[in-house]
Amino acid sequence: MKDILIAFVHVFAMMAPWLVFGFLMAGIIAVWIPRNWVNRIMGGSSGLGGILRAVAIGVPLPICSCGVLPIAAGLRKHGAGKGPTAALLVSTPQTGIDSILATYALMGPVFAVARPVAAALTGIVGGVVVSAVGGEDAETVAAEDAPAGSRGIKAIFWQAYRRLLGSVAKPLAIGLAISAIVTVLVPDNFFANAFHGNDLIAMPVMALVGFPMYVCSTASIPIAASLIAKGVSPGAAFVFLMVGPAINAMSLTTVSALVGRKAAVAYLVTILLGAILCGVVINLIPNAASASALAASTRHALSPVHWASAVFLAAMMAYNLVRPVAMGHQKCSTK
Repeated sequence: MKDILIAFVHVFAMMAPWLVFGFLMAGIIAVWIPRNWVNRIMGGSSGLGGILRAVAIGVPLPICSCGVLPIAAGLRKHGAGKGPTAALLVSTPQTGIDSILATYALMGPVFAVARPVAAALTGIVGGVVVSAVGGEDAETVAAEDAPAGSRGIKAIFWQAYRRLLGSVAKPLAIGLAISAIVTVLVPDNFFANAFHGNDLIAMPVMALVGFPMYVCSTASIPIAASLIAKGVSPGAAFVFLMVGPAINAMSLTTVSALVGRKAAVAYLVTILLGAILCGVVINLIPNAASASALAASTRHALSPVHWASAVFLAAMMAYNLVRPVAMGHQKCSTK
């Protein structure tokens, strides 16, 4: 238990400065780029231009597969075509400013560059395929724009460390816990021996592992890194990084409602095949494995900046996790 706790704290501290900065940038985006602006930019666009704009907006947005659903619903409400809607749904959950920085901190530059590139490519392909498939019209789900408010520092911090961090605090903590458990309890080269170096088996298995999990793009990072340290190839881990955040049961049912059943199948196939193809490419990059080893990163010395960031981030995560429970007890006591 002690070793698991040590591994948890070390990985958390390694990621903390990048997460603090990433969520700050995310808060600025959330305050200065409102949802109704996104709707106006892509409303009524169903061609390649709308798809490209959807991907350009979706890739940097630090929003999970559930958070992007009301935005996509808003696009459909304002007349966006199925192509741009699908492009946003495919590209947004896979990555964001916060997860790109955290990926660089824990898994190196190869993965940090590959994640947004893969999200953009699969978003474009998914948008084009869904637009081409067409099919039956789906029911448009209404979504309300975020209320207008202050654009000052207080609003940015609220968006960054209350709303955005609060939305991923629980899955992030769970992801770190899984990473620590895998790091300590799973023997070295366990997955390498289990798959016998055969990525034709490993990659589909990683896709199946990621499919039922609800894990955001940031929370998936320590899990993927720990899998690599235990013998999973970088390509197979990359499959998990793409599939885990992009697909879950709730997102599939909502996507079907937004773009139709046939288009939803195209959306699913695009992500799965795109993840495996990207995994194959990652394995062709010589430095991917060495840059991604969690075992190497956990030996790095931690600076005061790491520890200060970790304390701040832990305090904000604890606040976001405890506050709903406290408010629930307060409501019960007033009845």
